[in-house]
Amino acid sequence: MGMQVETMNEFTLRTDQDSYRNDEISHALLESLVEELQRDDLDFLVLEPHEPIRGNAYIQVLGSFVVETRLLDEDGTFTQYSTIIDDGGEVLAMLLNYWEHGEAPLTDHWKDITKSLNKRDSMSLLDRLRHFLHSGKTPEQVPIDEAISRGMRR
Repeated sequence: MGMQVETMNEFTLRTDQDSYRNDEISHALLESLVEELQRDDLDFLVLEPHEPIRGNAYIQVLGSFVVETRLLDEDGTFTQYSTIIDDGGEVLAMLLNYWEHGEAPLTDHWKDITKSLNKRDSMSLLDRLRHFLHSGKTPEQVPIDEAISRGMRR
């Protein structure tokens, strides 16, 4: 295992903590990273082929588990799809199929989130994720009793 016999495509794997070259990617690494996402020890991972797979630019997995993928159009535009997958095994299988066999996920029932992205934003995907994850804009933490009493006063 570990060889992309069918696609011969090189991949890069990035997380919020590390980056892996093609020769460092393995079934065991992907399995470990999916488990880390599930435990919230990682914020995201992005598996990106050096050459798009039938127009598919990457798969990214956020938290446990929002999965997104981007399809590139011939006119230079793109369509980005998102779905939620509850099963880590399903996420791992999707990543392995992409990496080992060059099989992009089927997005027929995924949500098209293209319009929610700012296409003119020149920041890279990782820069956008870093900004989102490390912006410090977290919801106010309020004890539940105080939140209930605030709600009753309104």
